Amino acid sequence: MFLRVLVAIDGTPPGHRASKVAIEVAQRFGSTLTLASVLPAGSSSSDPYLESLIPLGDEAKPLRVQVEEIEKEARSRGILTVQSVVLRGKVVEMLIAYVAEHPQDLIVVGSRGLSRGSRLIMGSVSSELVDRAPCPVLVVRPIAKRH
Repeated sequence: MFLRVLVAIDGTPPGHRASKVAIEVAQRFGSTLTLASVLPAGSSSSDPYLESLIPLGDEAKPLRVQVEEIEKEARSRGILTVQSVVLRGKVVEMLIAYVAEHPQDLIVVGSRGLSRGSRLIMGSVSSELVDRAPCPVLVVRPIAKRH
């Protein structure tokens, strides 16, 4: 059913949680897994590889290291085909363009759990992907805090 799974990796805890879910889905369905990172648009002289070495997230690990760790985990779980891609530009536009050229059966993306007001001000990658993607989108919500 989901032979090709793409997960958006951004170095944040929601992105990391989405990668765990994507690995689980890929393992269950025997899928290929694509780890997609989108870097901000910049000058044409910027090197995406060098930018991927900048520490991100709570653990302050470079994105490249985080992607390598996710690749290693996926392979250890029996996923034979794991690839990573680095895109440059606006997140939703770049993911949609990538999927148009490299069709996927499922996109997995993390959600920051923003309120409606925050989504209006800051925008929501997950909401926009749900609206625009040509395939199903699995939005991985943050873990609910227990009282």
